[in-house]
Amino acid sequence: MQLKPKPTSGAPTLRRMLATAATGLLASAHAGAQDEPPDVPTTNVDTGVLYYHENGRVQAIEPDLDVSYQVNEDSLFSFGIAADTLTGATPLGAVPSSLPQTFVRPYKVIPLGTPVTVTTASGGSVVTIIPPATGAKTQTLAATSTVPANTFPLDHSFTDLRIAGHMGWQQSLSSTLKLDGGVAYSKEHDYRSESAHLGLSKDFNAHNTTLNAGVNYESDLSFPLGGTPTPLTQMSGDWKGADASRHEIDAVFGITQVMSRRWLTTLSYSYAGDRGYQNDPYKIISVVDPVSGQPTTQLYENRPETRRKHSVFLDNKIHLARDVVAVSLRGYKDDWGIKSVTAELRYRFQIARDYYIEPHVRYYSQGAADFFHYYLVGAEPLPQYASADTRLAKFHAQTYGLKYGMPFNEGSEFSIRIEYYDQHGNGSPSYAVGQLRQQNLFPDLKAATMLLGYSYAF
Repeated sequence: MQLKPKPTSGAPTLRRMLATAATGLLASAHAGAQDEPPDVPTTNVDTGVLYYHENGRVQAIEPDLDVSYQVNEDSLFSFGIAADTLTGATPLGAVPSSLPQTFVRPYKVIPLGTPVTVTTASGGSVVTIIPPATGAKTQTLAATSTVPANTFPLDHSFTDLRIAGHMGWQQSLSSTLKLDGGVAYSKEHDYRSESAHLGLSKDFNAHNTTLNAGVNYESDLSFPLGGTPTPLTQMSGDWKGADASRHEIDAVFGITQVMSRRWLTTLSYSYAGDRGYQNDPYKIISVVDPVSGQPTTQLYENRPETRRKHSVFLDNKIHLARDVVAVSLRGYKDDWGIKSVTAELRYRFQIARDYYIEPHVRYYSQGAADFFHYYLVGAEPLPQYASADTRLAKFHAQTYGLKYGMPFNEGSEFSIRIEYYDQHGNGSPSYAVGQLRQQNLFPDLKAATMLLGYSYAF
């Protein structure tokens, strides 16, 4: 099961460049009031372990390590590694039915005539043999699973391990000009991603204003278990097509401004252009009878091969007498028809000189992609593009969280962050037909996250 795209890859992203620039502006503002620069640590180590759990679905464990080393006053080297282990169940894309349903997927290819001793696959599926074609030298094993009546179809075989790493270099070309670059790599059992980024930041107005520009190139390769299926063809246990690639170019432009001694604001615009294989090779969409609403067949999804994304991000950080409040707003749209808004509020209460607690709340709302369908109707012609992936549907979600940080000694800090995620969509569309009127086509998603972190500077 492919994890990509995934926002927690550990690699420095274009948006992080703006945050780095904002930190630099605050540092510059404080440095101007000192006769001599203070001694600063040359090495910073950040470690963490994240645990993520969806109610009745996926759970994940992700340890990561990030290290930055100040080579000299003008140069900074950084690197990091991360791993994700995921298990559980994930939606297939099919609609529920008042009758039991059977789903099939390729499991493995073996030489023709090899004795089959395995009777079950991951997720409790039953292994069956696909009859080989005449003259074939191999035979395909398929995994079939049955979903009970009135149950939302999930793939219980979902499991994956992702290993990711990144390296970066930051170089001051002058007192007001900084260059940033790096590479990143991640690998799953069915997906590989490679990327490189380059950024430039320029200070103006006595270091109170910083302009940023950056570009990132990413190349991905999809090699799913069973091969890449032909879009909008019937689900089967046969081995499918060859590997497929996707390429993306991202660009970001931003400005960070010190509004006052206690107020910092950042405004940025980002653009991304994708081209290549965009489908999730494991997702299907049901074709249902126009009267009864019973699924008659299951097809592999199809998405456009290009995607253009635009977003605008506004962030404000205000330092009160003791506490710090951060408010951000993000607007997004793409040519798939998806539009979204994200609003977030964080408030850091400084309990003592170093101890703090930081509650936060985030609201997210998006519209559906133009080609999203809960299902297709058998009496109607097939559309060019169709997906029942609920990540492309219309929904809204709230996240509530709390972070607590405390120092161990000079230069080190332990932190713990917990979050609760609550997502809601329309599980009963008004146009549902037949038995689908009694089904929940978009079950709520609830998830909890806990992150333990430890940072050390020396």
